Parts: sequence; structure tokens; C-alpha cells
Amino acid sequence: MAPATYSFQDTLPRLPIPSLKNSCDLYLRTLVPLLTPQEYANTERIVTEFQTSELAQSLQQRLVDLDQKSPYNWLEDNFWLNKAYLEWREPVMVNSNWYILGQDDANHPKELLANNAKSVAPGEFTRFQIRRAAHMVLRGVHYKEIIDRQELPVEMMKGNKAQCMWQYSRIFGVTRVPLPHCDSVLQGDASKLRHIIVVVRDQLFNLEVYDQNGPKSVDALEKDLLNIVTYVQNLQQLDAAIPLLTSWDRDNWAVARNHLLTIDPSHRVNTQIIETSLFGLALDDYSHGDALSDRTRSMFCGNQGIGNGHNRWFDKSFLLIVDSSGKCGVSGEHSPADALTVSFTFDHMLMETCPGPFDPSVISKATTPATANLSAVNHLRWKSDAKLIQCLADAQIAADAVASKSDSDVLIFTEFGNDWVKKVGRVPPDAFYQMALQLAYFRTHNTVVPTYESGSTRKYLHGRTETIRSCSTDSKRFVEAFVNPSVDNKTKYELLQKAAVAHRDYTMIASDGYGCDRHLMALRILNADHQMLSKSGKFEDVPMHPIFKDPAYANSQTWLLSTSSLHAGVRLMGTGFGAVYPDGYGINYMPAPKLIKFGIESKRGAKSVSTKEFAENIRQALRDLRVLCEDVNVNPKARL
Repeated sequence: MAPATYSFQDTLPRLPIPSLKNSCDLYLRTLVPLLTPQEYANTERIVTEFQTSELAQSLQQRLVDLDQKSPYNWLEDNFWLNKAYLEWREPVMVNSNWYILGQDDANHPKELLANNAKSVAPGEFTRFQIRRAAHMVLRGVHYKEIIDRQELPVEMMKGNKAQCMWQYSRIFGVTRVPLPHCDSVLQGDASKLRHIIVVVRDQLFNLEVYDQNGPKSVDALEKDLLNIVTYVQNLQQLDAAIPLLTSWDRDNWAVARNHLLTIDPSHRVNTQIIETSLFGLALDDYSHGDALSDRTRSMFCGNQGIGNGHNRWFDKSFLLIVDSSGKCGVSGEHSPADALTVSFTFDHMLMETCPGPFDPSVISKATTPATANLSAVNHLRWKSDAKLIQCLADAQIAADAVASKSDSDVLIFTEFGNDWVKKVGRVPPDAFYQMALQLAYFRTHNTVVPTYESGSTRKYLHGRTETIRSCSTDSKRFVEAFVNPSVDNKTKYELLQKAAVAHRDYTMIASDGYGCDRHLMALRILNADHQMLSKSGKFEDVPMHPIFKDPAYANSQTWLLSTSSLHAGVRLMGTGFGAVYPDGYGINYMPAPKLIKFGIESKRGAKSVSTKEFAENIRQALRDLRVLCEDVNVNPKARL
């Protein structure tokens, strides 16, 4: 019998606290490729003084005390959730949420995929859309029950060591709630929750997915969803588009939500239903087509048939989206769990093909089924006032502004994948792809920049991520040599190998919990309200140490390349997140044995080039690296 999902949690070690020396030395090492010699000398002096200072020792001991009173680990319990997510005031739409695109169903009606999957007129729903949505909802409920029963296999690392499975408890029944200055995460007991929310033309519905016998059947769920769609089609007037408010910046959304709750007591009931739902389902009366750029835009920005920010509840940890062509994807709020964990839920939804019938016909008022029971539809109704209407108008302006700047697409590179990289490239695949991104950026902008890659720390209890600083002295030497025609291929390949080894070594450091970024962040936060004894024996506030005011500290965390990777995801057609900075790129890649998928987002009107141009630069970098590796490792003349 396989071990229960959470059976190893009590055996997992706690996230370590790096030593001051290790973090300071590692931090300095990462600055070498980013600073001039004069800048580096100044920063080195500041860091060296900090490392040996009484203040640093005092902050370190305070962090140790904090760790000892923390139930799980010093980082997640005290700093990471708030500082990385909940205190951030920007809209989660594009800026924080991630998306994943799903493959078409094996029995997808060809009529719905005709004309680049835009054969359905705007404003229409289709029967296959509803059928597939019902099937995927049921698959999602089944996955939740697997977790409830602790039948999900424990994910193991090399050496047969268990990884932390805690994040799987934070997928269902979880919602981010806007509050002034710092949001909160509301989590219900998923094992006791029985409903999801359904969003149709910005109308919200409470849908029970269980009956007295357990999870409803596909047929029963399909009937429920048909009732909802038919109900909306026959509404004389739609309620206010409350979901639009979730696309707004967090402080404005917090104020608007608070006002919404004062208008009518039923609004508190509505929000509780939404926020405690297992997950969300958005049915779009619009087909976003085959183009991956259009599909990513619908995941990032909402139903484009209605407008930016519409027909989504961006605060849900997991929102399934099915458009009128039957194409699907998910959008996720990032704070409760990382996309890698949640992606397995979506993959499970896609694993089994939708059962028939596969009816491509359009649903209209004229074809309302005789079996429709519109009285059974649980519509969450909203009352409006002038202030709320103004909030919606302002939120629309803001959503349009965010969406107008977002430029997203997916590059599917099919010329090789992990198999070739291992056999011919002879470097670790992740390091290879990171060097390709370094090369693409250097060719595009003629410089190297701070580069973030998320490294998993799930070997520890409640571990999430640590920063892998992918731009190194070795990666800089490699990209500079690669574009230099006077450097021979053998030398270029040796530099590629050195850069890959440096990246692999840093990845191991980060995954072991000894990266410098999270540690220094915690020390900086503690420094902000720290007191020490003065020479006279009195308590006094301690000013922020120069290490945290040094421009190198902030600049080295200005991640103009923000990257992450997912599993191969055969059924997943691409995934991505927004660029962290206006002049940067957000890149999530999915390496598989024979191909790699890159989800890319950048901002229009910024110093970055278009996403399409950068995608082509990545493609060319991969091709050129292939030529290099084959010339050295396959062509005998290159070995002479």
C-alpha cells in the first residue's frame, strides 16, 4: 500500500537559516557580472562590514529566535507570503496570476476548430463547451477527493527522499481576499465543501457539485450548466459586472469590496459563497481562436468578447476557463500555491477524454431544452448604487490600461528537446535553456541583467522557492564569447559547459535552502524595526544598514529576466506569468523530451522588444546552440 499523501510531513527537515558568511559571499559573487570594478569594490566594502558587524549578528540571532517559535519555517510563516504576494498592491491580473493552456479534446468536434477555432459567433455558447466543462469539473472534484483521501502519491526526490506535499492542501477552497495594505488568504476545509462558482457573462452562480450519493455525474453537471447558460440568455437585465473589480489594484478593490458589503446584507453571503468555493469555472460566450497569443490574452485579461477584466474571478486559486469553441485553460492566483503544484490538477482534468455526445451546436433561446429547470439556478444577485457603478467604471479603465501594455504568446520549439540536450549537448537541460535565454537577451539588448529562476525548496517542511541567480560571471563570459566571431567553437563550447556547471551548482545551493535572497530579505525586514543597546546601555532604534541602501542591492533584484519552469506537460499547451518589471520579460518554459514550450510576456511601449521578436531570438539562440554543440560533439574535425 502506497504511503498516504501527508505521511512524510512530520519527517521533513525545517528550512535552514544560512550563515551570514555564506549569504554575503554568495551575494557578492552574483554581483561581479553586473557591476563595474569600482561599483563592486564599494559594495564589497559595505557587505564585508555588514557581515562582521554587531548589527548583522543581532539580526541573525533574532531570525534564529523567530525560527524557533515558527510552527513550520522562518520564511513562509513570517515573511514570504506577505512580502512576495499579499502586500503587493498591483492588480493580480497579468502581474501576479499565472495561466496554463490545455490541449483540445481527442474527440473535439471539427466544426468548432474550423476557421482557426473562430467558427462560433460572438455571444454564443455551444453544447460541446458545456459538455466538456462538466467533464472537467467532475475530474477536478475527483482530484480533490484523491487529495482528501490522501491517495495522491508522495513526490520523491533522488535518494528516495520525500518532498513537502503541503501545497496540495492549498488548491481547493482557497481565495485571496483584498484588504487595505495587505490582503489575506481565506481557506476552507476542502473535504467539507460541496460547491464551485460559475461565471457566465459576469454573472455568478453557486453550483453544488455533490448530491446525496457523492460527486454528481457528468450528465447531471452538464444539465446544471445548461440551466445556468439558458437562465443567463433569458435574463432581461444582467446584474453589475462585479467580477471586473477583481482585476483592479488591491487597495481600490479592497475599498470597493468593503462598500459592496455595505449595500445589502446578501452581499456578505455572496462573497462567502465565492470565497469558500472549491474552485471557479468561467464559461465564455466567445471563441478566442487557435492563436496562442489570443488564448494567453484571454487567460491573462478575461473574456475578450466582453472586455478586459470580465468573466473572471481573479482571486480564486484555481479558475477553469472554457470558451465557446471548447478550448480550455486555467488561471491561478499565485499566493497560496505555486503553479507547478496546481498544474497537476489541470493535467488530471485533461487526462481522460470527454465522454460523448460531442454536439457542436449552438445554444440559443430558441433551443432551450424542455428539461431546463431555471428555478433551480442559484444566481448570486447584486444591488448597485452610484458609488459602485463609479467603481466599475474606474476598474474598467484600469483593466484596459493593464491589458493594453501586456504582450503575451507561447513559443513551441519542436526542433529538439531534453533528449538531444543530454545526448549531444552534454550539459544539464535546465542550465542549457537558461543559457539560451541569456544569449537571447544579450543579443537583443547587448548587456546581461539580473535573472531570476525559481528553485524549489520542497525538500523542507512548507518549503516553496529560493532564487537561482542565473546570470553569473561564467554565463556572461559565455554570451560575450558566443557573439565574438574571433572565438572558435571549441572555446565557446567549453565556456558553455562552465556556465552550465555554475548554474547547476547555484541551483543545488538554492534548492538546499542556502540561497542569499530570501535570507537577506528577512534581515532587511528585521532591520527596519530593530533595536539594540547603545554604549550608554539604552535601547535605541538602529538605522537601515548601508548594505540594504546600496544601489547594488535593489538593482541586482530588478529581475528583467524572470523565469521558471514546469514539467513536460504533454497535455498542457503552454504556461506563463507576467513580467515583473516594465522593461523585462516573464518566461515560463516546459522542457519535454522532443520539444520545449516557452510562455512569454512583456510590456508594450517599454524598452523591451515585442514578445514575438524576443521569442524569435530565443528560437535562434536554441538553433545556434545546437549548431555549436553538434560541431564540437559530433563533427570529428572540431575535436582536432
